[in-house]
Amino acid sequence: MKNFLISAVLGFAALALLNLSSPYTGVALPVSRLSIAASGLLGIPGVTLMVILNAVL
Repeated sequence: MKNFLISAVLGFAALALLNLSSPYTGVALPVSRLSIAASGLLGIPGVTLMVILNAVL
């Protein structure tokens, strides 16, 4: 349970840092229920997956 919470917090932090750095990098993800759920459940790999899918699609 502790590892899941740490992973969820890191996922939320990665999503927040990605959106805060978007003016400099040009990469942004919309904050919606789906992106929050993916970053919370999957952590950093979930945010990475969303960035890759956003670039491909």
